[in-house]
Amino acid sequence: MTTKFILEEVAIVENDFSADSRDKEGLRVVTYESRRSIQLHLSIDHIVQIEAVKDSKQGDLRSILTLSSGHRYVTKRSATDVCAAITKASAAP
Repeated sequence: MTTKFILEEVAIVENDFSADSRDKEGLRVVTYESRRSIQLHLSIDHIVQIEAVKDSKQGDLRSILTLSSGHRYVTKRSATDVCAAITKASAAP
């Protein structure tokens, strides 16, 4: 079985949310800065958690991906969009 990848525009999570902030609905609020982002091919097999979050500046939905290595990334896309990309990549031959 071959490993599948998704291409994501991500920013590295630089803290461990010691000062956790959430909005009225309980979603974690994060900052995604496109000027500090990079594009990565992420192995689907190494994604262990996808968390739905909200961008503090524009209010857009984002996601935090946690990899098996412990690295965490804030993505440009929402958690729903990331899950759809994983499903699509998994179905590809």
